[in-house]
Amino acid sequence: MQLKIVKGTRDFFGEKLLPFQFLEKKMHMLFQKYGFQEIRFPILEYQSLFAKAIGEETDIVGKEMYSFPDSNDDMIVLRPEGTASAVRLSIQNAVLKQNKTFRAYYTGPMFRKERPQKGRYRQFYQIGAEFFGEASPYADVEVISMLINYIEEIGLPDITLEVNSIGCGECRPAYQKKLQAFFTDKQDLLCEDCQRRLTTNPLRLLDCKKESCRALSAEAPKTYENLCQACFEHFDAVQAGLQAQGIQYELKATLVRGLDYYSRTVFEVTSNNLGSQSAVGGGGRFDYLFSVYGEKETPAVGFALGMDRLALLLDSQEGTPIDLFFINDDQLANLQLIKQARNSGFSALSSFEGNSIKSQMRQANKVKARFVIIQGERETQEQTLSIKNMETGEQTQIAVTAFAEWLEQWKQ
Repeated sequence: MQLKIVKGTRDFFGEKLLPFQFLEKKMHMLFQKYGFQEIRFPILEYQSLFAKAIGEETDIVGKEMYSFPDSNDDMIVLRPEGTASAVRLSIQNAVLKQNKTFRAYYTGPMFRKERPQKGRYRQFYQIGAEFFGEASPYADVEVISMLINYIEEIGLPDITLEVNSIGCGECRPAYQKKLQAFFTDKQDLLCEDCQRRLTTNPLRLLDCKKESCRALSAEAPKTYENLCQACFEHFDAVQAGLQAQGIQYELKATLVRGLDYYSRTVFEVTSNNLGSQSAVGGGGRFDYLFSVYGEKETPAVGFALGMDRLALLLDSQEGTPIDLFFINDDQLANLQLIKQARNSGFSALSSFEGNSIKSQMRQANKVKARFVIIQGERETQEQTLSIKNMETGEQTQIAVTAFAEWLEQWKQ
């Protein structure tokens, strides 16, 4: 028996879990303000779901999926991303037949068989959001606005938003021919993967992470200069919408995202604090994905954020602190006070082992308690409570009968 964790996976407990709880709490609070509802789908899906959506020539399908046959010899995979599953959920449950549009968000583990590195694991965690059924460029703006608002809410520093348009089925084929013509003369300078992409998927040449290929891509024809009129007007409206919202962004001609289902608007959020693997998350429009599964063409736009990388960028103090920590000689009375605090909407903890006040104060610091409520021997005799503000160090004393009033004042 191997009593150790699988390479590329992690256990979460204590301080390690706090940033993830913080990120999820902010996600639920903010996304619901934008009218998005939470969805949940299985970890296991059929391999064909992703092969059709993501593309056979992507690294995910070609190299990185965890796949295995089930008892019927159908190939099953551990889901590598969330968008295809969200589309499958939408189709299978006919959600767009009930409403014209569908705004959904999700979180949970995804799986890719790749080399673990800083902020990147084989079992990793994502936050995703999808907006189905709306073709307007302002749907793109709405989704990007929610993404940027979320990043502001969690207090992420040194972030850059990059945007691009990769065109549609009308204008992209001509652009791909331009790319092939540009790179064919430089084929010997391309990495082995890009030499294959030159004939199978020229757009992916711009997505290569090898420095030699990136240098060549910088001189390649620009995507946003080769758009049809409809795509140009769409992208122009997206930029106007971002500017109207006061959202700063950079145009990046080599941004294509790594998945084949994207069209028109694509965007990415990067951080200056993650080294070479700087992407925190991103997304774009994928109007053709529903038709890949035999459904009618349905406009859609969404994004995904890597929670592991977000957690790296957050200070440890960003976890959810405990409101009140109780230190009490009389444990029965202590239980009543804790119940009163929780019933009033506060998080509350206590040590029941009767350790010294000094030891219990250390515990209060570990759980980042905002206030410590002390009822020692003197307070018990006087029927009072000593309340210490752990941020300022200020300590006050109130009557036990005034505790409910104190809770109400602090809540306000």
